[in-house]
Amino acid sequence: MDNLINELYYGNIRPVEQMGGLTPEAAAIMKQVHENEDRLEASLDEQKTELLHAIHNDRLDVTCIIEEKRFREAFILGARLMMEIMKDGRSPATS
Repeated sequence: MDNLINELYYGNIRPVEQMGGLTPEAAAIMKQVHENEDRLEASLDEQKTELLHAIHNDRLDVTCIIEEKRFREAFILGARLMMEIMKDGRSPATS
């Protein structure tokens, strides 16, 4: 257990990298988002383009905060499940 905690602490285990790439559906949507952003940006003056970039960056910041919170909550839930399994002394398959 200590080795796993150390590996996680030192950044040798990075769950976000194990999530894999986008699904084909998500990739298609992302492509459409980029195309629409490019079209919108081409129609804006410099000041409005800067505002669009600021909005985009703020959304990314919020998304990162939300995703980190979700990860923490899921990790805690997983740890609680493991604690119950260990306390109960039975494997989930035999319950």
